[in-house]
Amino acid sequence: MSRKLTMSLESYLETIAELQIKFGAVRTSDLADEMGCKKSSVTSALQRLSEKGLINYQAYRPVTLTIEGHQAIERLSRFHGIIEDFLENVLDLPSDFSCEEACRLEHSLSKRTIERLKMFVDFIKTDTGKNKTAGIKNRFSKFLQDNED
Repeated sequence: MSRKLTMSLESYLETIAELQIKFGAVRTSDLADEMGCKKSSVTSALQRLSEKGLINYQAYRPVTLTIEGHQAIERLSRFHGIIEDFLENVLDLPSDFSCEEACRLEHSLSKRTIERLKMFVDFIKTDTGKNKTAGIKNRFSKFLQDNED
């Protein structure tokens, strides 16, 4: 059984986690409302997530994450944080945009690429120290201003 998740299934899993925090357990109708889709689409996604061992699902019963589901959410959250950090602190993108963009990218970048982004950020911080990191960011901001239309 493959643990690989599609972008769509990752979105369902993240929404289940958010609703579970909010309500304790998740009803199919709540998930459909939150995702903006039909209950039949939600049911199909829930069956696939259940087959992968990421959720506890039975028809007409509330849905909860399994231990494996919680681990998948932790991985996605970690990836989101790495990407957001890179976008905001290396590419000097605004915080709100970095967060939204990280949400999109966390589903499409490979684990290897995300880990490399983290290593690059760590390298800059280690190699240059905090003061120099701020200097690099400031110089890059100025470069962007000078070269944007």
